[in-house]
Amino acid sequence: MSTAEIEELHKRLRRLEQAAARPRGSTNMAGAAAYLGCSREWLRLEHVAGRGPKRRRRGARGWDYSYDDLDRYREAEGDGA
Repeated sequence: MSTAEIEELHKRLRRLEQAAARPRGSTNMAGAAAYLGCSREWLRLEHVAGRGPKRRRRGARGWDYSYDDLDRYREAEGDGA
């Protein structure tokens, strides 16, 4: 097995370990911002600009973000593990 193949296996293993440790379900805007490593204001501005992760309305003023959608957004932005 080559060094490149071994390194690729290490990357795949890290992704699997991180996926197993990720929370499931959904979170609010503050939790989504923390999960993505950004501020709530940055996340709000992303949505104003028509970008940002998929979200669902929660009540009259809140938003919910599923962790699966946050993971997909992070991977699409090139920040996936």
